[in-house]
Amino acid sequence: MRTLREATTELRRAFADGGIEPLYKAHLAELKRCPSYSVLYRLADLFLPISPLLAMAQDADDLIERWGTSDACRTLLARPPIPWQAVWSDTTRDLMLTSPIITYGRHGPLLTPPLLAAAVNRPDVKMVTASYIAKLGPNIARTMFPVYVTTPLTARTSGRKGLLPRAVGWLAYKLDPPPPRDVARTANESALRRAADHVRGGGLLAIAPDSRDPRQPWRPGLGVLVAMLATEPGARPCYLVPWRIWGASITAIFHLLSRNPLLRALGRLRFRHPVRVEFGEPRLLQAIVADVGLDPAKITAHLEAHYKGLGY
Repeated sequence: MRTLREATTELRRAFADGGIEPLYKAHLAELKRCPSYSVLYRLADLFLPISPLLAMAQDADDLIERWGTSDACRTLLARPPIPWQAVWSDTTRDLMLTSPIITYGRHGPLLTPPLLAAAVNRPDVKMVTASYIAKLGPNIARTMFPVYVTTPLTARTSGRKGLLPRAVGWLAYKLDPPPPRDVARTANESALRRAADHVRGGGLLAIAPDSRDPRQPWRPGLGVLVAMLATEPGARPCYLVPWRIWGASITAIFHLLSRNPLLRALGRLRFRHPVRVEFGEPRLLQAIVADVGLDPAKITAHLEAHYKGLGY
């Protein structure tokens, strides 16, 4: 009979070796082999639909391979279903569909990446995101520039607010612990260079620069990207576009995926109004640098102040 420690070790190994597919298989196997893991899972499943979330992530990877990122995300959002709408001006929409873009905003729930990808509806949309998301599958990984946390996380600091977001963040951190700090910093710098290359080549990039602690200023990665592209611009002008998402409750998502019909009904009630994905007016990257300079910290502080000034 397997112990809980042996079961969790096997889950970490499966995720590290192959991502979501072997993790899901290991999870199903440990439910049968380890009674203590099965009991713990059934308790957690009252609040956190682990198996449906793992199955959805695996399905997302398959859909991206078949249909591309935006169409796959539209399909996934339609399944629970999660109603949503994109709100933007004609100018913003036209530039978002055709130009090199960095779109930026606050971290949100699990829905943030699929909502952004579905809304912009471009085949070249990619995101700077947490390292564990890139391990959800090889096709998901191709849409990401993964970065590592460089400071240890606790159950309290692994999410921005709420018990369930923190639980999910803590589990992800335990499944995908970061490398040593100097290695993580080097990897993060490389990810930002590759992200800049993507935009320089005409692509669209999404990044959430806010800190886990809302009292802290935004992280300077956004400013680093802007400085890189200002120093070595691409063939076409790059624009920066802020985003904000309203009404995408992570708790409501878990309710929709629950096996409990009462919780599913509550989830549908909480999504009775469409999630709102709003994009602000575009700003020319070179114009921002002309006003602020090339210091990444100053660029990031300027963009944060502008973002907050919009009421986002």
